[in-house]
Amino acid sequence: MFCNRILGTTHHGTYKKVVDVPLLREELAARSIRCIARDGVEVEIEVDEELQEGDIVAETEQNVYAIKIYVPKKRQEVEPPRMNKSYL
Repeated sequence: MFCNRILGTTHHGTYKKVVDVPLLREELAARSIRCIARDGVEVEIEVDEELQEGDIVAETEQNVYAIKIYVPKKRQEVEPPRMNKSYL
């Protein structure tokens, strides 16, 4: 699905189902972005404005596709098991 302008925002409400388009915070300023929406649809976004969370970039009969800032979870560092030396 190709998007070349922002259609609106979800902050004002919508009567259609909202499908998230997850983007990293660094990607919001990019002019050309390709990503996969939560429902599996490939979305290509080419806009001249900076995107914000909640911006609607595409619309179908049942759904609207809106930007959602994705924050990856930090992996917990696993410490190696401590080896106790036995001197007996």
